[in-house]
Amino acid sequence: MRVTYEKPSAEDYVSLRLRSGMGNKDLMRSRIALRHSLFTVSLYEEGALIGFGRIVGDGGITYVVSDIMVDEAYRRKGYAERIMEEIDRYFEENTFEDSYICLIANHPADILYHKHGFEYLPENKCGMLRRHNNLRIK
Repeated sequence: MRVTYEKPSAEDYVSLRLRSGMGNKDLMRSRIALRHSLFTVSLYEEGALIGFGRIVGDGGITYVVSDIMVDEAYRRKGYAERIMEEIDRYFEENTFEDSYICLIANHPADILYHKHGFEYLPENKCGMLRRHNNLRIK
């Protein structure tokens, strides 16, 4: 297995999304997303992208862990753990005590993230997602 911090092609990224069960994304928007990532880690086996993770954000205050995925054929071999270790290293070297570091997890991936210092929000805070249609409820 080879680890690289270079951004994969959008084609490889979308292919891995499908092979990992994360679902399809538009190729052009995927190119934009990858280009604007703060940090990426890619795992390759025999030239094929088998694992990926990235950090998006502003590089100063807010950081979001995104797209942690491993090809279904390579699961349960510690690859997601390896991706998170590389992301942890980035955070240790590039963030500050008052940085916001967040993610949205699907179950059961929250178990992995918990091992890397992520916790559920306290009772006085809540996570929210914005609806794509931007309608306000009155």
